[in-house]
Amino acid sequence: MQLNNWHGRWGAMGHGPSGEGNQRQYLARPAAWVALGLVVVMMLAGLAACGGGSSSSSSNGVVNLRYALWDANEQVGYKQSIAQFMQQHPNIHVTIEQTPWDQYWQKLSTEFAAGNAPDVFWDHLAYYPGFVQQGQLMNLSPLIQQDKVDMAQYYPQLVQEWTYNGNVYGLPKDWDTIAILYNKQMFQKMGLPAPTNMTWNPTDGGTFLQLAQKLTLDQNGKHPTDAGFDAKHISQYGYVSENNAQEGFWNFIAMNGGKILDKPFGQNFQLNQPPAVQALQFLVDLVNKYRVAPPATETNNNSSVAIQLFDGGKAAMVTAGSWELSAIAQQTKSPWGVAQLPAGPNGVMSVFNGLTDAIYAKTQHQQEAWELEKWLASSQSERILGSGGFVWPAIKSEDQSFVQYWQKKDIDVSPFLKEAQGRTLGFPITFGYNEASIKINDVFNQMYLGQLPVPQATNQAVQQANDAVQAASTGG
Repeated sequence: MQLNNWHGRWGAMGHGPSGEGNQRQYLARPAAWVALGLVVVMMLAGLAACGGGSSSSSSNGVVNLRYALWDANEQVGYKQSIAQFMQQHPNIHVTIEQTPWDQYWQKLSTEFAAGNAPDVFWDHLAYYPGFVQQGQLMNLSPLIQQDKVDMAQYYPQLVQEWTYNGNVYGLPKDWDTIAILYNKQMFQKMGLPAPTNMTWNPTDGGTFLQLAQKLTLDQNGKHPTDAGFDAKHISQYGYVSENNAQEGFWNFIAMNGGKILDKPFGQNFQLNQPPAVQALQFLVDLVNKYRVAPPATETNNNSSVAIQLFDGGKAAMVTAGSWELSAIAQQTKSPWGVAQLPAGPNGVMSVFNGLTDAIYAKTQHQQEAWELEKWLASSQSERILGSGGFVWPAIKSEDQSFVQYWQKKDIDVSPFLKEAQGRTLGFPITFGYNEASIKINDVFNQMYLGQLPVPQATNQAVQQANDAVQAASTGG
């Protein structure tokens, strides 16, 4: 999706771009969108003073709640879940409002300004610090304590990520990690076994680079390591290395011992530190030096190219988030499998991310919204989503529901789970993250094109990103 800087890539799917709003995408709208949002907020700010609370209502003893989400694929599962919720709570009616990711956050910001946001809505780690700062989210900690919600049932990383200054702003409902998807036919055609136990390092690329070289061919059937290889006429690539944070370079930086941000809610990005620079140099070299990945002229801000290459037999391996599986299964005709990320010097490490449902601080129906919140984060609801193959449940004991669904499809998704159970990288949560992401993306586009050396690009990106988060953190 070109409207977002770090993009999911799988067409009209759950959390991805293009079409139905379906990505666990997270970075900001372009600067023009941000500016437009600020104008709208300023125009509507006066309306909020005229009356607060969501536009939900109650009649005949039935409370009507509004529930907002962006993922059209997962909406199918949530309809099933909420139908059960309403059966158990006949005094509550829930209307689902699905808005594509491209428009979701702008719409929500406008509703905040007007004081009529949905009672309960999907939230993302890239946005929630700002919402907390604005006072738009209900602090759930008193209700959690009151109803004795067992927070130990969830992955602890998720609880920690959604806690600020000791207050919890959402109950975990799912999680995702990043893994390698591989085209089984392309591997078989090249006489290669399934990619397991791959390794990489910034010095010689490890077995991951060797495998990508074996899977890359020019129009004459030559590999990049062969004499006479025609880099201008490549017929298939071993891997897609692109300017993609969550599904790409964040993971490799962590596996090389680096960090993205100095600390949660920190103000200093670490992308220009040696481990990060080395990892980024390796990923850029896959494109411009080793020629095993498509050029950045094709991949920069192009949300569809990876799936097109993968589905069309033009790319043997891609990285993808577990939230994308449902859409990938629908769109990709060739048999494919899942493998763990190649282990770097620091082992295998994946970004570990998860969504929550947030309660609007000005909802007129706090108790009913809380009942919905609890239900959506319950084992019953998360099992519905997991057993439907939509997303991994945030409750650890429900993981197998997701595994079993995909086993019936002859797809082993356990590499995602192994990564979640191992060492993981948290989402770089901070104020002003979206503004910072725009800066980083613009500079890294030039870096992947080979127009800026990696050290220069990372220094430039870090300076601009730090300025953005520091301004947001101080209200500047």
